[in-house]
Amino acid sequence: MSTTDQQQLPSREELQQRAVEGHPITTDEVSKIAKTEAELTDGRGPIAGGVAATAQSLKAKQEHFIEVASEVSHKPVNEITKEDAAAVESAEARLLGHRPPKGSTAATIQSIADKNERLMSETKTESESKTESESKPESESKTES
Repeated sequence: MSTTDQQQLPSREELQQRAVEGHPITTDEVSKIAKTEAELTDGRGPIAGGVAATAQSLKAKQEHFIEVASEVSHKPVNEITKEDAAAVESAEARLLGHRPPKGSTAATIQSIADKNERLMSETKTESESKTESESKPESESKTES
C-alpha cells in the first residue's frame, strides 16, 4: 500500500483528540477509515483495536453522550436531579476518557441539580416549620382543656 493511503488514515490518538474537541465522527468517516484499513491489510478487514475500531467506538460514545444529554436538557430545569447529572457525567467521561472538566456539560448539569436539591431542601424545611407552627396552638389548647 502506498504512503498516500497510510497518510489518509488518522491515528487513534488523532481520532480521540478530535472527538474530545467536539468533532463528530460520522458513519461515512467510520466507513472510509474501515475501507482504508482493510486495503492496508490486504483485505483481511479491520484490525482489532485499530483505527477503524477506535473510530466506531468513539462514534458510539458520542451518540450515547448526545442521547443522554439531550434527554436531560429536555426536562424542565427545576426537575433535573443528581441522578440526571450522574448519567451525563458518566457518558461524558466515557467519551473524553477522563472526568469532565469545569465548564463541561456534565459540570453545568451538576450545578443545576445541586441548586434544585438545595431549593427542595429549603422548601421542605419551610413547609415543616409552617406545619409545626400551625399545629402548635391546637395542641396547646387541648392540653389546657
